Amino acid sequence: CRFTVDCNAPSYSSEAACCKAAYAGQVSGYCVQQLPSPPTTSPTDAGGLDIYYPDYGTAWPEAGCINKRPMPSGRPTYSTML
Repeated sequence: CRFTVDCNAPSYSSEAACCKAAYAGQVSGYCVQQLPSPPTTSPTDAGGLDIYYPDYGTAWPEAGCINKRPMPSGRPTYSTML
């Protein structure tokens, strides 16, 4: 989908809207795959993780364990905050 504005083509609010409307039946999914942040077929989970890891980014006196996404690699993990 070429995201251009001219008098001879319908207008869309975004490149994603263009792909969804103009190429909705596209079997290859090429238009959607070319988006800067294409949607995925396996969406990421919302909310916190089911495990906790140390918050090394906060000063030690105020730090604790957190379960925010994404979890940095190489951290030890724990099943609870305690």
